Order: sequence, then C-alpha cells, then structure tokens
Amino acid sequence: MGQRKRGSARYALLEGAAPFIGFFASAVVLTVIVTVLGESPVVAFRAIWKFTGATGAKLAQVLSVSIPFYLSGLAVALAFRAGVFNIGVEGQYFIGGFTAALAGIYLRLPPAIHVPVVVLAGMAGGALWALVPALLKVRRGAHEVITTILFNNIAIALVTYFVNNPFSGIQKGVSLEPQTSKIAATAVFGKLNGIFRAVGWNVPDYVYIDYSLLVALVMGLVVWFLLSRTRTGFEIRAVGTSIDVSRYAGISVNRVQLGAFVASGAIAGLIGLQEIFAIREFYTYSLASGVGFDGIAISLIGRNSAIGVIFSAGLFGFLRQAGYGLQLFSKVPNSITYAIQGLMIIFIVVINEVLVRLVRSLRKKEAG
Repeated sequence: MGQRKRGSARYALLEGAAPFIGFFASAVVLTVIVTVLGESPVVAFRAIWKFTGATGAKLAQVLSVSIPFYLSGLAVALAFRAGVFNIGVEGQYFIGGFTAALAGIYLRLPPAIHVPVVVLAGMAGGALWALVPALLKVRRGAHEVITTILFNNIAIALVTYFVNNPFSGIQKGVSLEPQTSKIAATAVFGKLNGIFRAVGWNVPDYVYIDYSLLVALVMGLVVWFLLSRTRTGFEIRAVGTSIDVSRYAGISVNRVQLGAFVASGAIAGLIGLQEIFAIREFYTYSLASGVGFDGIAISLIGRNSAIGVIFSAGLFGFLRQAGYGLQLFSKVPNSITYAIQGLMIIFIVVINEVLVRLVRSLRKKEAG
C-alpha cells in the first residue's frame, strides 16, 4: 500500500512538473533563436525581466494582462471537461462584449446595480451565441468545431455592422475609430489599485487592476465548485471521460453537453469586459482578437482545471509582456517575438501532453 502511494505521488509530481519542464525547454529555444539573431541571451533575458518582474508595477501589468486570458482558458476548459470543443470563444466574447456595452450605454441605473447588470448582459450574450452551435451538436450531430468557427466569422461581421451603423457613436472631429457611444459612468469598472497599495503592493494608476479581476475570481470559484462539489460537475466529468459509460450509467449526455456548452459561452462573454468597461469605456469591433483561440492552449496547459488555468493564464500574460520587453530593450525584431511566443507555447503544450500520456501509460502498467 505504501509503495502504491509513493508511486501515485511520483506520477502526480511528474504531471505537475510538465508545464515547468516545457517552460524550461522553451527558454532553451529562446536562447538559441536570440543567439542566431546576433543578440546576447543575457541581454534578452534582462529585457524580459525589465518588462515582467523588475518592479511591482511590471508584475501588476502581467496580472492585468492575464485577466482576459484566464476567462478565455476557463471558458474553454469547462467545455472540454464535458467533451465539447468550444472553438467559438472568440465570437462569443465579441457578442457578449457588445450586449454588455449596450446595457452599459442605454440603461440608467445606480452603480451598485449597473455593474452587475452589464456583467450578466455579457454572460447572456455569450451564452446565446453559444446556444445555436450547442443545439446543432446535441440535436443534429453537427460538429461543434465547424459550427463555432463559422459563428466566429458571423459574430465579427455582425458587430462590425452594428458599430458602423445603428449603434455608431463616432463624434465628428473626435475619433476615426468605429465605436459605440461612451459607456455610462455608472457602468465603468472601478480600479482596485488602491486596495493593492494598501497592502504594500505599489500598483500605479496606469495599470488596470479593476473589477474584471473580481469577475474572473468569482467565475473561477464557481467553476471549481461546480466541477468538484456538485452532482452536475460529476456528470460533466463523467461525460468528458467516457460518453458511452455515462449513457450506460443513466446520465443524459445531451443535456450535460448542452449545459456545459452554454455555460462556456456565458464565461466567454466576459472576456472583453476589462477592455470595454475599464480601458476604452466604449465598444469597438477592434477589440483584442485571438484571445479566444489562446484559451485553447491555456486550457490544455492548465489541465482543464479552474486552478491550473490560473497559472497558465499567468504564463500567457508573462509571455505577452516578455515580447514587449524584447522589442524595446533588445535587437530582437517585432515579428520574431511573436514567433518566439508561439514556439514557447507549442513546447509547453506538447511536453505537457507527452508527460501526461506517459504517466497514464505507467499507471496502466502498474495497475495491470
């Protein structure tokens, strides 16, 4: 019994170390690429450090950038746990952000009510945009990867039309960027910087640590509780592990996958809230794109866990800021920094998956 426990602990340690091994391997690749480009690796790593951890402000910026990454990874992870591939997170957060913006612009409510209302409006928009692909999957067997990719394109086309036409808020001589009217002051997300400064973390005003951090934390807690402490969470995990066994056990697979898909869309609808309600204070279809697809890698690295996604989202925030540091403080060109980030992500994901599968294989042999 003791030997079996030691073996399980060793396997768990190996699985947990997989992302760190992947990160180390990617750092080696970064060193090689930087050297080939004629830059000193010491200069490159110093540049990264200057933009990610040299001061409390830089560390806070990494945290700020990680918030939408966390929500994206969480949305994808919830769907993955039910065996559903929600590749439509990108479109869902464009639609969710738009519905939230409409609530923020046209509703007249006190701040204590207005902020929660726009959060709920964002969730509703994302959930509704996920509903049709979800129904097509469970009712007609249409593959969700295809339908969600198509819905991404439709979402971007729709918000482009709405922002350019019926909901345009461009004022002549003020801005040329297509955008809606300004968000009402009662719906703007306040900053939490003062709270962090009160506990000794010097977060300057130009860093956006705002209500979106609270939204992300609440969503993470809800997903963790749902998956690990409820019957519905057990059913989601069971369906994600084996659809056939779940059906045999009497679980309604269609109901579980439909619910997980829509809930995933609801979380996805929150991804753009920081940019819309804290940074810009208006909606535009030029929101940061690609975050929905980043959520796939974030979810995989985080092992589809609400807690694991925290660390993988932080990694993506670190990589984003590291890229800026390389551009500003080294001779590494802009195009190469994106390639380096991509290679690092690939290494981390691949090594993580290889080690996870190795551990599963060893456990099967041990059980046999």
